Amino acid sequence: MLFTIAWRNIWRNKTRSLIIICAVALGLWAGIFYLAFYFGMIEQRVNSVIEKELSHIQLHHPDFLKDYDIKNTIDNSAAIAEQIQKMNNVKAVAKRMITKGMIANASGSAGVQINGIAPQEENAVTKLQSKITEGGCFTDEKNNVVLVGWKLAKKLKLRLKSKAILSFQDKDGNIASGAFKVEGIFRTSSTPYDESNVFIKITDMNALNNTENAATEIAVLLKSNNFLEPAKTALKSQFKNLNIQSWLEISPEMSLLVSATDQTLYIFMTIILLALAFGIINTMLMAILERTREIGMLLALGMNKIKVFFMILYETFLLTFIGCPLGIGLAMLTIQYYNKKGIDLRMFTEVYNTFGYDSITYPTIGMKPLMLIIGMVLITAFVSALFPARKALTLNPVEAMRH
Repeated sequence: MLFTIAWRNIWRNKTRSLIIICAVALGLWAGIFYLAFYFGMIEQRVNSVIEKELSHIQLHHPDFLKDYDIKNTIDNSAAIAEQIQKMNNVKAVAKRMITKGMIANASGSAGVQINGIAPQEENAVTKLQSKITEGGCFTDEKNNVVLVGWKLAKKLKLRLKSKAILSFQDKDGNIASGAFKVEGIFRTSSTPYDESNVFIKITDMNALNNTENAATEIAVLLKSNNFLEPAKTALKSQFKNLNIQSWLEISPEMSLLVSATDQTLYIFMTIILLALAFGIINTMLMAILERTREIGMLLALGMNKIKVFFMILYETFLLTFIGCPLGIGLAMLTIQYYNKKGIDLRMFTEVYNTFGYDSITYPTIGMKPLMLIIGMVLITAFVSALFPARKALTLNPVEAMRH
Protein backbone atom coordinates (compact mmCIF):
# COMPACT_ATOMS: atom_id res chain seq x y z
CA MET A 1 0.00 0.00 0.00
CA LEU A 2 2.71 2.49 1.02
CA PHE A 3 4.77 1.51 -2.00
CA THR A 4 1.84 2.22 -4.34
CA ILE A 5 1.23 5.61 -2.70
CA ALA A 6 4.94 6.47 -2.97
CA TRP A 7 4.97 5.50 -6.67
CA ARG A 8 2.02 7.78 -7.39
CA ASN A 9 3.48 10.61 -5.36
CA ILE A 10 6.73 10.82 -7.34
CA TRP A 11 4.78 11.21 -10.59
CA ARG A 12 2.58 14.02 -9.33
CA ASN A 13 5.28 16.40 -10.55
CA LYS A 14 6.70 14.54 -13.55
CA THR A 15 9.16 17.23 -14.63
CA ARG A 16 10.85 17.46 -11.23
CA SER A 17 11.02 13.68 -10.84
CA LEU A 18 12.42 13.19 -14.35
CA ILE A 19 15.09 15.82 -13.70
CA ILE A 20 16.35 14.07 -10.55
CA ILE A 21 16.16 10.64 -12.26
CA CYS A 22 18.22 11.99 -15.18
CA ALA A 23 20.69 13.56 -12.73
CA VAL A 24 21.18 10.20 -10.97
CA ALA A 25 21.53 8.35 -14.29
CA LEU A 26 23.99 10.83 -15.81
CA GLY A 27 25.98 11.10 -12.58
CA LEU A 28 26.41 7.34 -12.37
CA TRP A 29 27.18 7.07 -16.08
CA ALA A 30 29.89 9.74 -15.87
CA GLY A 31 31.35 8.33 -12.64
CA ILE A 32 31.47 4.70 -13.76
CA PHE A 33 32.82 5.55 -17.22
CA TYR A 34 35.55 7.76 -15.75
CA LEU A 35 36.57 4.99 -13.37
CA ALA A 36 36.57 2.46 -16.23
CA PHE A 37 38.81 4.82 -18.21
CA TYR A 38 41.14 5.15 -15.22
CA PHE A 39 41.18 1.39 -14.58
CA GLY A 40 41.87 0.83 -18.29
CA MET A 41 44.91 3.12 -18.13
CA ILE A 42 46.21 1.37 -15.01
CA GLU A 43 45.67 -2.10 -16.52
CA GLN A 44 47.48 -1.11 -19.71
CA ARG A 45 50.39 0.34 -17.75
CA VAL A 46 50.65 -2.78 -15.58
CA ASN A 47 50.52 -5.06 -18.64
CA SER A 48 53.13 -2.91 -20.36
CA VAL A 49 55.47 -3.12 -17.38
CA ILE A 50 55.02 -6.89 -17.11
CA GLU A 51 55.00 -7.92 -20.77
CA LYS A 52 57.35 -5.32 -22.28
CA GLU A 53 59.78 -4.37 -19.53
CA LEU A 54 60.06 -6.39 -16.32
CA SER A 55 58.19 -9.71 -16.73
CA HIS A 56 56.29 -11.20 -13.75
CA ILE A 57 59.28 -12.43 -11.71
CA GLN A 58 63.01 -11.79 -11.78
CA LEU A 59 65.86 -13.80 -10.24
CA HIS A 60 69.20 -12.20 -9.29
CA HIS A 61 72.33 -12.79 -7.30
CA PRO A 62 71.60 -11.52 -3.74
CA ASP A 63 74.03 -8.59 -4.16
CA PHE A 64 73.30 -7.65 -7.77
CA LEU A 65 70.56 -5.05 -7.27
CA LYS A 66 72.64 -3.07 -4.78
CA ASP A 67 74.81 -1.50 -7.48
CA TYR A 68 74.24 -3.59 -10.66
CA ASP A 69 77.78 -4.94 -10.37
CA ILE A 70 78.33 -7.26 -13.33
CA LYS A 71 80.52 -9.61 -11.28
CA ASN A 72 77.42 -10.75 -9.32
CA THR A 73 76.24 -13.30 -11.86
CA ILE A 74 73.87 -16.24 -11.36
CA ASP A 75 75.71 -19.56 -11.16
CA ASN A 76 74.43 -22.17 -13.66
CA SER A 77 72.01 -19.64 -15.13
CA ALA A 78 71.33 -21.72 -18.25
CA ALA A 79 70.38 -24.81 -16.21
CA ILE A 80 68.21 -22.73 -13.87
CA ALA A 81 66.41 -21.07 -16.79
CA GLU A 82 65.76 -24.47 -18.37
CA GLN A 83 64.41 -25.81 -15.08
CA ILE A 84 62.07 -22.83 -14.62
CA GLN A 85 60.77 -23.18 -18.18
CA LYS A 86 59.45 -26.64 -17.30
CA MET A 87 57.41 -25.36 -14.34
CA ASN A 88 53.62 -25.10 -14.49
CA ASN A 89 52.13 -21.77 -15.56
CA VAL A 90 55.45 -20.45 -16.92
CA LYS A 91 55.08 -19.00 -20.40
CA ALA A 92 58.64 -17.92 -21.19
CA VAL A 93 62.04 -17.41 -19.58
CA ALA A 94 64.89 -15.10 -20.64
CA LYS A 95 68.48 -14.75 -19.43
CA ARG A 96 69.97 -11.26 -19.33
CA MET A 97 73.34 -9.69 -18.65
CA ILE A 98 72.62 -6.21 -17.32
CA THR A 99 74.82 -3.37 -16.14
CA LYS A 100 74.95 0.40 -16.01
CA GLY A 101 77.24 2.06 -18.52
CA MET A 102 77.73 4.80 -21.10
CA ILE A 103 76.97 5.19 -24.77
CA ALA A 104 78.93 7.78 -26.73
CA ASN A 105 79.42 9.04 -30.27
CA ALA A 106 80.55 12.24 -31.95
CA SER A 107 77.34 14.01 -30.88
CA GLY A 108 77.70 13.35 -27.16
CA SER A 109 77.28 10.71 -24.49
CA ALA A 110 74.61 9.43 -22.10
CA GLY A 111 74.28 7.08 -19.16
CA VAL A 112 72.27 3.99 -20.06
CA GLN A 113 71.33 0.53 -18.87
CA ILE A 114 73.04 -1.97 -21.13
CA ASN A 115 70.90 -5.08 -21.57
CA GLY A 116 72.72 -8.11 -22.91
CA ILE A 117 70.03 -10.48 -24.18
CA ALA A 118 69.47 -13.77 -25.95
CA PRO A 119 67.30 -12.45 -28.84
CA GLN A 120 64.87 -15.37 -29.16
CA GLU A 121 64.35 -15.67 -25.41
CA GLU A 122 63.86 -11.93 -24.99
CA ASN A 123 61.38 -11.76 -27.85
CA ALA A 124 59.35 -14.53 -26.19
CA VAL A 125 59.24 -12.60 -22.88
CA THR A 126 58.96 -8.93 -23.92
CA LYS A 127 58.17 -9.08 -27.66
CA LEU A 128 61.19 -6.88 -28.31
CA GLN A 129 60.99 -7.35 -32.07
CA SER A 130 57.50 -5.82 -32.20
CA LYS A 131 58.81 -2.56 -30.69
CA ILE A 132 61.33 -1.91 -33.47
CA THR A 133 60.25 1.02 -35.63
CA GLU A 134 63.37 1.26 -37.80
CA GLY A 135 65.84 -1.38 -38.90
CA GLY A 136 65.69 -4.94 -37.62
CA CYS A 137 66.39 -7.16 -34.65
CA PHE A 138 69.50 -9.24 -34.00
CA THR A 139 70.61 -12.04 -36.31
CA ASP A 140 73.05 -14.85 -35.66
CA GLU A 141 75.43 -13.60 -38.34
CA LYS A 142 75.95 -10.10 -36.92
CA ASN A 143 77.95 -9.31 -33.81
CA ASN A 144 78.57 -6.01 -32.02
CA VAL A 145 75.22 -4.53 -33.02
CA VAL A 146 72.97 -2.50 -30.75
CA LEU A 147 69.30 -1.54 -30.48
CA VAL A 148 68.62 1.96 -29.15
CA GLY A 149 65.42 3.73 -28.12
CA TRP A 150 64.05 6.46 -30.40
CA LYS A 151 64.49 9.10 -27.68
CA LEU A 152 68.15 8.20 -27.16
CA ALA A 153 68.68 8.07 -30.93
CA LYS A 154 67.23 11.57 -31.23
CA LYS A 155 69.36 12.84 -28.35
CA LEU A 156 72.65 11.49 -29.77
CA LYS A 157 71.63 11.84 -33.44
CA LEU A 158 72.00 8.11 -33.98
CA ARG A 159 70.81 6.55 -37.23
CA LEU A 160 70.78 3.04 -38.63
CA LYS A 161 74.31 1.76 -39.33
CA SER A 162 75.88 4.61 -37.35
CA LYS A 163 78.49 3.66 -34.75
CA ALA A 164 78.49 4.19 -30.99
CA ILE A 165 80.89 3.22 -28.21
CA LEU A 166 79.48 1.29 -25.25
CA SER A 167 81.53 1.19 -22.06
CA PHE A 168 81.01 -0.26 -18.59
CA GLN A 169 82.95 -1.63 -15.63
CA ASP A 170 83.73 -5.32 -16.11
CA LYS A 171 83.90 -8.07 -13.47
CA ASP A 172 87.49 -7.18 -12.60
CA GLY A 173 86.70 -3.49 -12.07
CA ASN A 174 88.30 -2.38 -15.34
CA ILE A 175 86.58 -0.27 -18.00
CA ALA A 176 85.43 -2.45 -20.88
CA SER A 177 84.34 -0.80 -24.11
CA GLY A 178 83.44 -1.75 -27.64
CA ALA A 179 82.28 -0.22 -30.89
CA PHE A 180 78.73 -1.16 -31.89
CA LYS A 181 76.70 -0.48 -35.01
CA VAL A 182 73.06 0.60 -34.65
CA GLU A 183 70.99 -2.29 -35.98
CA GLY A 184 67.55 -1.00 -35.00
CA ILE A 185 65.61 1.72 -33.22
CA PHE A 186 62.78 0.74 -30.88
CA ARG A 187 59.90 2.60 -29.29
CA THR A 188 57.77 1.60 -26.28
CA SER A 189 54.95 3.38 -24.47
CA SER A 190 57.49 4.80 -21.98
CA THR A 191 59.69 7.66 -23.15
CA PRO A 192 62.03 7.48 -20.08
CA TYR A 193 62.61 3.78 -20.82
CA ASP A 194 63.42 4.54 -24.46
CA GLU A 195 65.96 7.15 -23.41
CA SER A 196 67.82 5.03 -20.87
CA ASN A 197 68.01 1.49 -22.33
CA VAL A 198 70.04 -0.17 -25.07
CA PHE A 199 70.12 -3.84 -26.10
CA ILE A 200 73.06 -5.91 -27.30
CA LYS A 201 73.54 -9.66 -27.67
CA ILE A 202 74.44 -11.43 -24.43
CA THR A 203 77.33 -13.15 -26.25
CA ASP A 204 78.86 -9.74 -27.07
CA MET A 205 78.37 -8.66 -23.46
CA ASN A 206 80.12 -11.77 -22.16
CA ALA A 207 82.98 -11.27 -24.61
CA LEU A 208 83.60 -7.75 -23.31
CA ASN A 209 83.31 -8.97 -19.72
CA ASN A 210 85.64 -11.95 -20.26
CA THR A 211 82.94 -14.38 -19.13
CA GLU A 212 81.17 -17.26 -20.81
CA ASN A 213 77.44 -18.09 -20.69
CA ALA A 214 77.00 -15.74 -17.72
CA ALA A 215 73.79 -13.91 -16.75
CA THR A 216 72.94 -11.45 -14.00
CA GLU A 217 69.17 -11.78 -14.36
CA ILE A 218 66.58 -14.39 -15.24
CA ALA A 219 63.18 -12.99 -16.24
CA VAL A 220 60.09 -15.19 -15.91
CA LEU A 221 56.86 -14.49 -17.78
CA LEU A 222 53.82 -16.35 -16.44
CA LYS A 223 50.67 -17.36 -18.28
CA SER A 224 48.65 -15.04 -16.04
CA ASN A 225 49.25 -12.57 -13.23
CA ASN A 226 46.91 -14.75 -11.13
CA PHE A 227 49.75 -17.29 -10.79
CA LEU A 228 52.20 -14.70 -9.43
CA GLU A 229 52.26 -15.61 -5.73
CA PRO A 230 52.21 -19.43 -6.17
CA ALA A 231 54.99 -19.22 -8.76
CA LYS A 232 57.07 -16.90 -6.60
CA THR A 233 56.66 -19.22 -3.59
CA ALA A 234 57.67 -22.26 -5.69
CA LEU A 235 60.78 -20.47 -7.03
CA LYS A 236 61.84 -19.37 -3.56
CA SER A 237 61.62 -22.93 -2.29
CA GLN A 238 63.77 -24.23 -5.18
CA PHE A 239 66.37 -21.45 -5.44
CA LYS A 240 66.99 -20.32 -1.88
CA ASN A 241 70.36 -18.76 -2.69
CA LEU A 242 68.88 -16.27 -5.18
CA ASN A 243 67.00 -13.02 -4.73
CA ILE A 244 63.51 -13.59 -6.19
CA GLN A 245 61.18 -10.62 -6.68
CA SER A 246 57.82 -10.02 -8.31
CA TRP A 247 57.16 -7.03 -10.56
CA LEU A 248 55.43 -5.30 -7.63
CA GLU A 249 58.67 -5.45 -5.62
CA ILE A 250 60.91 -4.54 -8.54
CA SER A 251 58.77 -1.52 -9.44
CA PRO A 252 57.50 0.07 -6.18
CA GLU A 253 55.95 2.99 -8.09
CA MET A 254 53.68 0.52 -9.90
CA SER A 255 52.79 -1.12 -6.61
CA LEU A 256 51.78 2.29 -5.26
CA LEU A 257 49.75 3.00 -8.38
CA VAL A 258 47.83 -0.28 -8.08
CA SER A 259 47.21 0.17 -4.34
CA ALA A 260 45.89 3.71 -4.92
CA THR A 261 43.20 2.46 -7.33
CA ASP A 262 40.64 1.64 -4.62
CA GLN A 263 41.24 4.98 -2.92
CA THR A 264 40.57 6.78 -6.19
CA LEU A 265 37.31 4.84 -6.55
CA TYR A 266 36.14 5.86 -3.08
CA ILE A 267 37.10 9.52 -3.44
CA PHE A 268 35.69 10.11 -6.92
CA MET A 269 32.40 8.29 -6.36
CA THR A 270 31.92 9.98 -2.98
CA ILE A 271 32.17 13.39 -4.66
CA ILE A 272 29.61 12.44 -7.32
CA LEU A 273 27.20 10.82 -4.85
CA LEU A 274 27.42 13.77 -2.47
CA ALA A 275 26.31 16.05 -5.29
CA LEU A 276 23.47 13.66 -6.13
CA ALA A 277 22.49 13.43 -2.44
CA PHE A 278 22.03 17.19 -2.19
CA GLY A 279 19.89 17.12 -5.34
CA ILE A 280 17.71 14.31 -3.96
CA ILE A 281 17.34 16.02 -0.56
CA ASN A 282 16.38 19.30 -2.22
CA THR A 283 13.77 17.58 -4.42
CA MET A 284 12.21 15.66 -1.53
CA LEU A 285 12.07 18.73 0.72
CA MET A 286 10.27 20.66 -2.00
CA ALA A 287 7.81 17.76 -2.39
CA ILE A 288 7.14 17.68 1.37
CA LEU A 289 6.63 21.44 1.59
CA GLU A 290 4.14 21.26 -1.28
CA ARG A 291 2.27 18.43 0.47
CA THR A 292 2.33 19.83 4.00
CA ARG A 293 -1.48 19.95 4.21
CA GLU A 294 -1.79 16.45 2.76
CA ILE A 295 0.71 14.95 5.22
CA GLY A 296 -1.02 16.78 8.09
CA MET A 297 -4.35 15.22 7.07
CA LEU A 298 -2.78 11.73 6.92
CA LEU A 299 -1.40 12.17 10.41
CA ALA A 300 -4.74 13.55 11.67
CA LEU A 301 -6.62 10.59 10.18
CA GLY A 302 -4.50 8.17 12.15
CA MET A 303 -1.55 7.24 9.93
CA ASN A 304 1.30 6.71 12.33
CA LYS A 305 4.63 8.45 11.89
CA ILE A 306 6.45 5.22 11.04
CA LYS A 307 4.30 4.80 7.93
CA VAL A 308 4.86 8.43 6.93
CA PHE A 309 8.60 7.87 7.36
CA PHE A 310 8.56 4.80 5.14
CA MET A 311 6.40 6.55 2.53
CA ILE A 312 9.05 9.30 2.18
CA LEU A 313 11.78 6.64 2.23
CA TYR A 314 10.10 4.71 -0.59
CA GLU A 315 9.73 7.86 -2.68
CA THR A 316 13.44 8.65 -2.31
CA PHE A 317 14.48 5.09 -3.14
CA LEU A 318 12.21 5.00 -6.19
CA LEU A 319 13.69 8.23 -7.56
CA THR A 320 17.18 6.82 -7.05
CA PHE A 321 16.57 3.32 -8.33
CA ILE A 322 14.83 4.37 -11.50
CA GLY A 323 17.92 6.40 -12.40
CA CYS A 324 20.42 3.83 -11.08
CA PRO A 325 19.83 1.02 -13.65
CA LEU A 326 19.63 3.60 -16.44
CA GLY A 327 23.00 5.09 -15.45
CA ILE A 328 24.71 1.73 -14.94
CA GLY A 329 23.25 0.30 -18.15
CA LEU A 330 24.36 3.33 -20.17
CA ALA A 331 27.82 3.19 -18.59
CA MET A 332 28.26 -0.53 -19.33
CA LEU A 333 27.20 -0.06 -22.97
CA THR A 334 29.66 2.83 -23.36
CA ILE A 335 32.45 0.88 -21.67
CA GLN A 336 31.80 -2.21 -23.80
CA TYR A 337 31.89 -0.13 -26.99
CA TYR A 338 35.14 1.69 -26.16
CA ASN A 339 36.72 -1.45 -24.69
CA LYS A 340 36.68 -2.89 -28.22
CA LYS A 341 37.31 0.31 -30.17
CA GLY A 342 39.58 2.15 -27.72
CA ILE A 343 39.72 5.85 -26.92
CA ASP A 344 42.22 7.45 -29.27
CA LEU A 345 44.30 10.13 -27.54
CA ARG A 346 47.21 10.09 -29.96
CA MET A 347 47.23 13.88 -30.08
CA PHE A 348 48.65 13.62 -26.55
CA THR A 349 51.08 10.77 -27.33
CA GLU A 350 54.16 12.63 -26.13
CA VAL A 351 52.53 13.54 -22.82
CA TYR A 352 51.19 10.03 -22.19
CA ASN A 353 54.45 8.32 -23.17
CA THR A 354 56.40 10.61 -20.84
CA PHE A 355 54.56 8.97 -17.95
CA GLY A 356 54.68 5.49 -19.49
CA TYR A 357 51.08 5.23 -20.73
CA ASP A 358 49.73 4.23 -24.15
CA SER A 359 47.88 6.90 -26.13
CA ILE A 360 44.98 4.52 -26.88
CA THR A 361 43.05 3.51 -23.78
CA TYR A 362 40.59 0.62 -23.45
CA PRO A 363 38.19 1.28 -20.55
CA THR A 364 37.39 -1.66 -18.31
CA ILE A 365 35.74 -2.24 -14.95
CA GLY A 366 35.42 -5.37 -12.84
CA MET A 367 32.45 -6.72 -10.91
CA LYS A 368 33.93 -5.82 -7.51
CA PRO A 369 34.12 -2.02 -8.05
CA LEU A 370 30.72 -2.11 -9.77
CA MET A 371 29.11 -3.80 -6.76
CA LEU A 372 30.88 -1.33 -4.49
CA ILE A 373 29.39 1.57 -6.45
CA ILE A 374 25.89 0.05 -6.19
CA GLY A 375 26.40 -0.29 -2.43
CA MET A 376 27.45 3.36 -2.20
CA VAL A 377 24.31 4.36 -4.16
CA LEU A 378 22.14 2.42 -1.68
CA ILE A 379 23.75 4.21 1.25
CA THR A 380 23.36 7.58 -0.50
CA ALA A 381 19.65 6.93 -1.15
CA PHE A 382 19.04 5.99 2.49
CA VAL A 383 20.97 8.95 3.91
CA SER A 384 19.25 11.33 1.46
CA ALA A 385 15.85 10.12 2.68
CA LEU A 386 16.53 10.72 6.38
CA PHE A 387 16.42 14.52 6.44
CA PRO A 388 13.21 14.92 4.35
CA ALA A 389 11.53 12.09 6.31
CA ARG A 390 12.51 13.73 9.61
CA LYS A 391 11.07 17.01 8.35
CA ALA A 392 7.76 15.26 7.60
CA LEU A 393 7.66 13.66 11.05
CA THR A 394 8.09 17.01 12.82
CA LEU A 395 4.94 18.43 11.20
CA ASN A 396 2.09 19.23 13.59
CA PRO A 397 -1.15 17.81 12.06
CA VAL A 398 -3.27 20.81 13.09
CA GLU A 399 -0.84 23.43 11.87
CA ALA A 400 -0.09 21.46 8.71
CA MET A 401 -3.76 21.36 7.69
CA ARG A 402 -3.96 25.18 7.88
CA HIS A 403 -1.53 25.53 4.97
